[in-house]
Amino acid sequence: MRSVSSSDGLGAGAWLLILVGILILAGAVALSIYGGSVGPVQHEVEQVLANDRFPS
Repeated sequence: MRSVSSSDGLGAGAWLLILVGILILAGAVALSIYGGSVGPVQHEVEQVLANDRFPS
């Protein structure tokens, strides 16, 4: 006879927690790699000065 609480290995809940932990770890590694390779967006700014600011 087999008992209900036999310990043949990890249960389904433990495997689920291990899988979630692996996914979180893989996501953290992927985000750190992506974050290290992306730079800030740079926009070109042009300032126009009025003619009266220059000596004639």
